[in-house]
Amino acid sequence: MSTIKFLLAFVMVSLLAMSSQAQKMQYWPFDKIDSTAFNKINYDANTLENPNSLYPLLAKLYKIKHFSKENAVFVHIGDSHIQADIETSVIRNELQNYFGNAGRGLVFPYQVAKTNAPFDISSSSKSNWKNNRVARIDTLITCGVSAFGIESQSISPEFNIELRSINGYKDYFDKVNLFMGGKVSELLLEYNDSLSENTCYPKSIEFAKFQLKSNTSQFRITFPTTDTIQFYGASLEKSNTSGIIYHSIGANGAKYSDFNKTVRFWKQLNKLKADCYIVSLGTNEAQDPNLTCASFLIDVKIMVDKLRLISPNACIILTTPPVSYYKKQWPNLSLEVIKDALIDYCNQNNIVYWDLFHISKGIEGAKIWKSTQFLRSDLVHFSKEGYTLQGNLFVDAFVKTWNEFLCKNY
Repeated sequence: MSTIKFLLAFVMVSLLAMSSQAQKMQYWPFDKIDSTAFNKINYDANTLENPNSLYPLLAKLYKIKHFSKENAVFVHIGDSHIQADIETSVIRNELQNYFGNAGRGLVFPYQVAKTNAPFDISSSSKSNWKNNRVARIDTLITCGVSAFGIESQSISPEFNIELRSINGYKDYFDKVNLFMGGKVSELLLEYNDSLSENTCYPKSIEFAKFQLKSNTSQFRITFPTTDTIQFYGASLEKSNTSGIIYHSIGANGAKYSDFNKTVRFWKQLNKLKADCYIVSLGTNEAQDPNLTCASFLIDVKIMVDKLRLISPNACIILTTPPVSYYKKQWPNLSLEVIKDALIDYCNQNNIVYWDLFHISKGIEGAKIWKSTQFLRSDLVHFSKEGYTLQGNLFVDAFVKTWNEFLCKNY
């Protein structure tokens, strides 16, 4: 072989090897942490700690990314920070943009329940409904998988749910899973103006699956009955589509103890078939200035044990709560108690954790986030920019773990 042909062959082999390696690794580039945010955060601390237990999830995500038609299901449980769905919508969108969008996930008719809703969900009803959420004491109206519940007060109760257009894009679904209660013997589900699914049941049901005839972004449900009906949520999914389903379950004022005591929540949660639970609670517990590590961890352990019981193969990520103030007077010192307790517990039990409190600079950070108006006037909740930054920080930490997993294994 001549020298020129040898060099050409060498170059071709080298390029093929480089191309193969690049395709093999496929690192996830993520650069959405604005440089102007660096003075508000400890960016170097933005990592998922104890990541080894995530490897089964990451291996499944690798298959989904490259060849598998599976879905990976995330369930994010929290309080008002999660009910707002600003932070979680950022996480959901980024994960689905990279791995595939398998559906919007769990939704609830929040407006019918007279509470704040995620930006992309609209609901209404001409019927009368009573409502409840896990953080309220109401033994008559139970709460379910969405952390909410509504109960009919009218004959043939109905409501509709629609996904709104966000930035010019309206999501869709063709599969609906319903969580209900009461004497549900017949159900009429209408969509796309002229299509419907009308089903009668020989006995009352609490869970129903519907495969729709076409894609849609809205539906209307009617229960033709004089009996009382309860409704707890609907999972909106895409059949024959691989990727991520990201359920966000948040309720204003919620604590670990509120979820722990809600029997129907746990009965229905396993229907979501989670691969990963993310738990973001602690802000409301921190309103107790006498909070101790021991008392707080009792409720944390109960929740973790319940999650492991219903989903033994799912991984769990616990997050420390973000910075906030106590009664609008001073940075909340109880958050340090919660942060220390969660980290010790996770380290002792090899549970993944994300220390948002430390990442957002803790006590010092509370003052910084207040001065930059990333904290709202109540000094507990955040502006859209603040929640968006938190969502991007979580994705950034997840991306680091993902890329490290690729480097070590592929």
